Amino acid sequence: MKDSYQQFFSIFPKKQFFDFGLENIINADQEKASKEWANLVRRISQKDTELYIRSSGKNGAGNEILASLYKATFGINIKFDPTNNQKPTIVIQELTGHKKNKTIRNYQVSHVFGRTKNVFCFTAPWNIIFIPKLIDPFTGHEAKGEYVTEFQKLLKGKIAKIFHREISEYNFQMLKFKESIDHWINNNVKANLKESMRKDFEEIKEES
Repeated sequence: MKDSYQQFFSIFPKKQFFDFGLENIINADQEKASKEWANLVRRISQKDTELYIRSSGKNGAGNEILASLYKATFGINIKFDPTNNQKPTIVIQELTGHKKNKTIRNYQVSHVFGRTKNVFCFTAPWNIIFIPKLIDPFTGHEAKGEYVTEFQKLLKGKIAKIFHREISEYNFQMLKFKESIDHWINNNVKANLKESMRKDFEEIKEES
């Protein structure tokens, strides 16, 4: 199989390129992120009316089922981000002081661990970074192959080390809701959609 990434790395050393990507990501300050995360957890527990996730499916086709899940298991009237990235962008801008095309250029907002249909993850400050657009193709769900897997493991490992406490708290929350989420999905979601929906509520493991 012909892999364009492999062709690229035959000219430009892979390690050098990956090091460039890891060194130039912009993540939130740990202390500021910790406070923002605690605030998000509090708002979820208090069933805040301004809690957001990313839309599901083409033209939001899966939004109704997600809204039902949140109402039944979290007691939340969930909202959907109007652009699918507006709310996370606001969070990372506020916590880093950077703004695209103002203080930084050719950077992309990215979710390190995905799970964008999960209210605990979509605007979680530990899950959002600015990443150089040159390296962004290695982080998207469209990219495939061993190079993508290798870089994502390095990126997730770096962020997991910085935000270990916050991610541990996230895992605790997922364990707390796991039974009710699984029960609801088993009884309300079509068989071919159950696995993909569950993935957004999985714990974050060290190797993921």
